[in-house]
Amino acid sequence: MNEFEIVTTINRPPAEVFAALQNLEKTPLWNSTLSEVRKTSDGSLGAGSTLVYVGRFLGRSYESPSEYSEFEQDKSFVSKTTSGPFDLEVATSLEAVDGATKLTLKARGESRGFFKVAEPIVVRLTRRAFEHAYENLKTLLEEDAL
Repeated sequence: MNEFEIVTTINRPPAEVFAALQNLEKTPLWNSTLSEVRKTSDGSLGAGSTLVYVGRFLGRSYESPSEYSEFEQDKSFVSKTTSGPFDLEVATSLEAVDGATKLTLKARGESRGFFKVAEPIVVRLTRRAFEHAYENLKTLLEEDAL
């Protein structure tokens, strides 16, 4: 199992950062590896909600069905893949710190199929992709562009 953690401080309150993270239509604006995120379950987002992440990674298109296993409004959520090229669990937490938000992502996962062959590269590039996405999110939120 591969693991990594990313911590970013965004100069916005947790509720605003959480709302941006949950605005599925705008996710591709700050996460360049995704072309679409769509909710596949009924009701509002929460524990038990299902989603599909659609994107490209290492030149290959993928769809990654996922489920929120935990969800606490404005504080944290955990997403786990239910199939697709990656067995991935991403825990995201938000903490108010001096008028800003400390955003922490903890990822654990393994690759499948084609991606398994290149797993060391996959882990390194996945970490970079999340770092880049969170830097984009930070910039867009702090510039009121999201």
